[in-house]
This record gives sequence, C-alpha cells and structure tokens, in this order.
Amino acid sequence: MRVRPRRRRETHDLIVDILTQAKRGKRKTDLMASVGLSCLQSKKYLDCLKKGGFIIENAGVWKTTEKGAVAVEAFESCKRIAHEVYQ
Repeated sequence: MRVRPRRRRETHDLIVDILTQAKRGKRKTDLMASVGLSCLQSKKYLDCLKKGGFIIENAGVWKTTEKGAVAVEAFESCKRIAHEVYQ
C-alpha cells in the first residue's frame, strides 16, 4: 500500500474550514475532528478567531459570528475570481 504525503494546508484554508464547520455551532472536539486539527492547533486558531470576533464560545459550543460568515463569503468570492483568472 502506497502512502501519499499529506499536503500542508494554508492558514486561510484552515480558518475558512473552522468558520464553515462552526456555522451551526459545534463542540470543540467535534470541530477539531471535522477540520482535522490537533488540540494545540485548535487552541491557537480558536483563540485568534475569538479575539478577532469571528467566532464565539458559549457553554462549550463554538459558533461563527456574522463577521465570520462575511469573512467566509469574501474568501469564497476571492477563490472563485482566482479560479476564473487562472483557468
């Protein structure tokens, strides 16, 4: 069996994945599993996103804020434009 090397994900991709997964609210462990983050990575990203107002934590549930949702939409728009330009 051949093992493929893992591609290192960009910071912006991880941020968008976290914010997308947290739109309906998720517990930290569920969020870690769905995005594929370690405990250390999740702490780093969640702390930064919370400080920036992109995500909130209430009773152990992490949820994307309106500001976070707007950021995801903006990123997806940029991604579509780049795809059109480089196709």
